[in-house]
Amino acid sequence: MKHLRLINTIRKDFFQNWVAYTALILGINVVIGLLLIPFLGWLTSTTLDIGGVDYVSYTNIGNILLDHPFTTLALLFILVLALLFIYWQFSFLMLGMYDIKAKHGFAFRTIIRDTLSLTPKLSVSSFFFFLGYFILILPFAGIGFKTALLAKVKIPDFIITFMLSKVWLTALLVIAYLLVLYLGLRLLFVLPNLVIRQTSVRQAITDSWHKTHHHTWDYFLSILMLSVTVTVFGAICYLLIIGGQSLADHWLYPIAFPVAILNMVFIQIVSQFVLIFSTFGLMRILMSDLIISNVERSPFIHKRRRPRVLTVAAILLVAVGIVGFNVIYLKGLTVSRPLEISHRGVDNGNGVQNTIPALRKTSREHPDYVEMDIHETRDHQFVVMHDNNLKNLTGVNQDPYQMTLKQITSLTARENGYAAKVASFNQYLTAAEKLHQKLLVEIKVTSHDSPDMLKLFVQRYGKRLRRDHDEVHSLSYPVIKGLKKQDPKQFVSFILPYNLSFPHTKANAYTMEYTTLTDSFVDQANARHQRVYAWTVDSDNAVQIALFQGVNGIITDNLSQLKRTVNANLNHPTYATRLEDYIIDVPSSNLPLN
Repeated sequence: MKHLRLINTIRKDFFQNWVAYTALILGINVVIGLLLIPFLGWLTSTTLDIGGVDYVSYTNIGNILLDHPFTTLALLFILVLALLFIYWQFSFLMLGMYDIKAKHGFAFRTIIRDTLSLTPKLSVSSFFFFLGYFILILPFAGIGFKTALLAKVKIPDFIITFMLSKVWLTALLVIAYLLVLYLGLRLLFVLPNLVIRQTSVRQAITDSWHKTHHHTWDYFLSILMLSVTVTVFGAICYLLIIGGQSLADHWLYPIAFPVAILNMVFIQIVSQFVLIFSTFGLMRILMSDLIISNVERSPFIHKRRRPRVLTVAAILLVAVGIVGFNVIYLKGLTVSRPLEISHRGVDNGNGVQNTIPALRKTSREHPDYVEMDIHETRDHQFVVMHDNNLKNLTGVNQDPYQMTLKQITSLTARENGYAAKVASFNQYLTAAEKLHQKLLVEIKVTSHDSPDMLKLFVQRYGKRLRRDHDEVHSLSYPVIKGLKKQDPKQFVSFILPYNLSFPHTKANAYTMEYTTLTDSFVDQANARHQRVYAWTVDSDNAVQIALFQGVNGIITDNLSQLKRTVNANLNHPTYATRLEDYIIDVPSSNLPLN
């Protein structure tokens, strides 16, 4: 009951000054989304361009550190700037809420001045604390302050999937999460102490640790109750909206379209309210003993008002933009059919990955491409295999480079209750040609590859792949550059496991791990006439998001599900269905606890 009373208190406090709180939180989010994030992206891209660095990934971090010292320093400066932006965002938000509650209003100029005045008090030790707190604790604890500036700080889904497939890694992941969650709870009040009380970092940590002592579970339940409350509220609103639209689709079809436009506006209002209220609620919990009552009243709006005509014009402009987007979305003009690509040649475990029987079975579903992997063998041939070691599928603890093609193709691979012979690339390609099935060939590289590996590949298969309209992709940038040099007409995609910044390469496409993929990345690629393939997209929600982002292709382990979802979006869905899809696509609700 105590936690329910707290939520009710938060609700009352919010609606006492809801216009001011909405203006504060929404204004901050707009500035971050439209100014700060694009600025940081532009600054990073420009830095890499000037430094002659084509891309940033874990595969070339060492090269950047050793061969591009000035670029490294510039990237560190951008990191410091990003941390400052996060600190300023939090400071601005807390100072604004403090002023609204204590003085019944706030002034943007005053808060900006107060926020910037806090910066000189930060020390070098503060930087290292914020680096750990903002990059490790806040994003991965899933509790506390959320910001779009940290949207890319996440573990890619393919790494999580791999860890969950191993019992000991799963246990390690759970322990690490619980530890980070615990630290996140114990350090909840560090930033309020820094901003409002203006203590040192050391003192802020000490005070927060002391305050949460014996109360950690209590604060967790408070934040959990807040998240549950706004989630239930949002779900009820969405259900009512979808239910009303379903009735309009079936019984009031002549006016179903304008009703859908209006309902989409309601969805957008609800999503923004959930974001704003959850942000306010969290700040209210963190500042529960820092806010004072004060009879002093500082007007929210300055006496020197903006001309009313400008205010009305701005509101009308935003309204027209929203309605215009809603019309385009509901007419299906934002979604186009992506290339449907089977990952490793299977569909929901219908065979052994990267084998010819699975290829034959999957090709009956008519994917646009079948993605598969090749390794160089000891005798400089190519075998179809994903892993760097054969043990997982064949039981033989050897790497492909340690065995000849004849030795490897004599092995039997077993997976998903099926068994099949390991295939050479020539056998696999021939089978695909007989099936008229196009391939997306991933060239796997190791430090043991022969110096002429790529040259041999192009000589043996280049013309054949181009004739069949097959494509090639690789995680190795030297392979991408080598292919564009030796076989410039070949369609080549560069695999990126993480979206740190937009790369500048001659690749025809980018195969991007979907967890950190954004619509701005897709827009930049398309502006440069480069495709974007999202991988590995296996859930229905992930497919919906990828469609909304406008990707050119989707690589999946569940081809049949992908086809159903794509068809449901493109084969004249009802307006209610489109609204359901939009709810999935709508930006994160910014819940205090995920």
